[in-house]
Amino acid sequence: MTEALGEIIESTSLKITAESFLFLQPPPLGSLVKAKQFGGEGWIYGVVSFGTTVSIDPGRRVTRRSTPSALDENVYREHPQLEHVLRTEFEAALVGSADPDGLVHRHLPSQPPPLHYSVYPCSPEEVRAFSEELGYLWVLLGFRGMLTPERLIAAHLREVYRQRGNDRAWLEEAARMASRLFKSEYDKLTSVLVAIEPER
Repeated sequence: MTEALGEIIESTSLKITAESFLFLQPPPLGSLVKAKQFGGEGWIYGVVSFGTTVSIDPGRRVTRRSTPSALDENVYREHPQLEHVLRTEFEAALVGSADPDGLVHRHLPSQPPPLHYSVYPCSPEEVRAFSEELGYLWVLLGFRGMLTPERLIAAHLREVYRQRGNDRAWLEEAARMASRLFKSEYDKLTSVLVAIEPER
């Protein structure tokens, strides 16, 4: 099995929040991730909907460094103790599940994965199989998180397109699906179509 991305620290019927095992490196926005169902049989699938690095103390904001300098990765090499006062988290909107026999369901799972279970990346093969049917995008359309639904769907379609090896035929089908999702919201549809254009 591939290496885990993080540990679930909050779990609801709509989303999970996980603490990333890689400091400053949440999984890509829009990527498909998975966690084991309760009892370890089958999988729950989610789409990464947000990532953040925050203070470990929820009542205390991170303050600016006293001496100005270039804001780059050098500050973390020079001050490794930052890993002890900050944490990187990500959220994933739940979009489906897979039975132990491999049967995939593309709708909200009946139960979310438990706290402290690990979150794993989906392989390109899993992404390809899950995204063959795009009905689960209706679940993302109804999801209310830090991003608007159209931004999340666009990010997801871009990431799946990449994982599918730049499958142009699939992207065209995804664009048609987006047209159905946003058929009465021209501005939102345009923002999605512009964002998923391969040349951008």
